[in-house]
Amino acid sequence: ASPVCPRVRSPLPAVVFRCLSQGFAPRDTLPVRRVFKTVRPSGPRPPQEARRACANMDSQSVPMERPRSVRGIRNVLALVGLTGVVGYAAFQSDGVERTGRYGILLALGLLAMAAGRAARWTVVLLPAYVLLQVVPLPVAALRVLSPARAEMVDALAPVGAGTGWASLSVFPAGTFQYFLLVCGYLAIFHLVREASWRAAWPLIGIAALEAALGIWQHFGGAADEMRRGTYPNRNHFAGLLEMALAFAVMYAAAVSRRGRNALAACGACALAGLLFIGIVYSFSRMGFVASLVSLFVMGALAASSRRRWVVAGLLAAVVAGAFVFLPPDALILRFAQLASDRRSRTELWSETIPLIRAYLPFGCGLGGYETAFYPFKRSGPLVTDDFAHNDYLQLLAELGLPGFLIVAAGAFWITRRALRGAVELQDPEKRYFAVACAGALAAILLHSTVDFNLYIPANAMVLMWIAGMTAGLDAGSA
Repeated sequence: ASPVCPRVRSPLPAVVFRCLSQGFAPRDTLPVRRVFKTVRPSGPRPPQEARRACANMDSQSVPMERPRSVRGIRNVLALVGLTGVVGYAAFQSDGVERTGRYGILLALGLLAMAAGRAARWTVVLLPAYVLLQVVPLPVAALRVLSPARAEMVDALAPVGAGTGWASLSVFPAGTFQYFLLVCGYLAIFHLVREASWRAAWPLIGIAALEAALGIWQHFGGAADEMRRGTYPNRNHFAGLLEMALAFAVMYAAAVSRRGRNALAACGACALAGLLFIGIVYSFSRMGFVASLVSLFVMGALAASSRRRWVVAGLLAAVVAGAFVFLPPDALILRFAQLASDRRSRTELWSETIPLIRAYLPFGCGLGGYETAFYPFKRSGPLVTDDFAHNDYLQLLAELGLPGFLIVAAGAFWITRRALRGAVELQDPEKRYFAVACAGALAAILLHSTVDFNLYIPANAMVLMWIAGMTAGLDAGSA
């Protein structure tokens, strides 16, 4: 029989009573006396033994959760701060200016400290590995771990620049800067764990402002090199818009399904149209293709399981028609130049393969691609290639196998979580949000096969924001 406490209305279960009376309470607790202070006793007076047991419980503690209002205010303040940081990075030349990175990193560090959330050990695997690439090692150890790097160090000996210690990275200063950026990206991932439309609206707002600026530049008669918002590169401009487009489209679908707020649905459709027009008139070929693929993925996932294949077939036909009839003349001309551009990029990719083999298994250091690529470059000797125009090849060349597997495992887990939520969640609102996450991830992962969006700080921060929201999905709940 459960002992009865004189300060509560109902019997206290024996197991809980025994645990509390023996002191098995976690940290951050409040005394039982305060918890039960405002509860009035009811019913007959319990036996003397139970009253003595309750007196012993007064010295113990029970867990007390932080009020939801406090957590909600803290989450809102974190979103506001992160919106300011990501917006600043996007509007200041997509964050590639090194002078502005330190302010961004400082703001992210302050936000992470203010949030006070403990990180899991898996989150620090990648920054710890990148930091390992900067640690000086004996040259004898380098000859075993990275023979190409040891050969580079030995080549400096005849000019009096030889040393007995060197790092795995061929560009330690640049690798350390990327280490700080990776820490900032993971801070965003750790701070944004709210799977709700409220967390997605800052991304839609930032992208909508960029899209409006790009459209105004186009129809206002700006030069061709200025039709990309505040971004120096049209492809990275389109990369930002295609990630936000998924959330605008699915929010419009979610609101339309409710059938209660026509004004919100119309506004979301207008924003989605603005983002898509911005992508089209950025004249980014892969941005246009990735957006169409994202829309196809979202349509197929949003359909019911019984009609999914039929809807997928119809959507494939619609996407094919959009690819043929929607592009303006300038974008069609850019597709006509695809053969020459593809030749230059395939040459770059083929010359990156020997670099990957030479620096196996630990890579040439994050951010060291430009320095390590010179001995392997054969085409365009007067052209400096600081990026491989393929994020996967460059990450494999710079991080090596261990670091690339860490990144690939994280990307696989996030993508699987988005797809699982889009298929298994029963709540339509949450399921549409998961579909939006899957569409945004599909767009940027496809775009990264021919570009270096992940090396653009603003786009990388947006991607980690989306990854954080995806991690907040509860795919196992009803």
